[in-house]
Amino acid sequence: MSAPTKGNTTSANPTPGANFKTQNHTQNTGSNGLIIAQFTMSNARTYTSCTYGGVAMTQLYQINRNGLSQRMAFFYLENPPTGNNQLRINFNNSQWNPISMHIRSFTDCGGIGASGRTGGQSTPNTQNLTVEQDSLIMITSCSINAITSQQIPTGTNQAYTQHNTNRQVATGSISANAGESAGTVSVRATSTFGSVTLDRTEIKGLGGSVDTTGGDFFLLM
Repeated sequence: MSAPTKGNTTSANPTPGANFKTQNHTQNTGSNGLIIAQFTMSNARTYTSCTYGGVAMTQLYQINRNGLSQRMAFFYLENPPTGNNQLRINFNNSQWNPISMHIRSFTDCGGIGASGRTGGQSTPNTQNLTVEQDSLIMITSCSINAITSQQIPTGTNQAYTQHNTNRQVATGSISANAGESAGTVSVRATSTFGSVTLDRTEIKGLGGSVDTTGGDFFLLM
């Protein structure tokens, strides 16, 4: 088995001012492609659908974080069209608050695996995810306070993009290129003080079990 090959990333923190937002992104050429998109925005609106290159993406989750007045979501598409295409995220009404968008491409990928969501807990928020050999883990967090780290595994800081949606958002953090060993992996998010959320998703390498569920998951609000 081998880890997925990381491709292009696009991050943006716009204010849509409409009931949709578009963002161009270039999907890498290669076999077994995958594109994922992570979003955070005010929970005054909901996400209704997402497309890439005009092809509908699958929603892995959409979760209302009432304590933060935010709504977080994850969409993905296996074998997406390659090259430069437009990603479009749609809302149930015009969104006048900022939105955090993070888009990432992969090739040589076995699809989406395990996923877990944990609502705000006192910093540090440490959680587990059980993954297959050589899988990558992506995490994202939200807090009222500044987010100070995204650790995959716990104790190893990974780069992330910081966005402001009237809350603080860390997005785009991912495992090192070699991937994780099979088993239970501890991951952590920290903030300056107070509570911070922690959502985590497995990106499988080739040679693992076939994804027939769209991502097994567990949830703790």
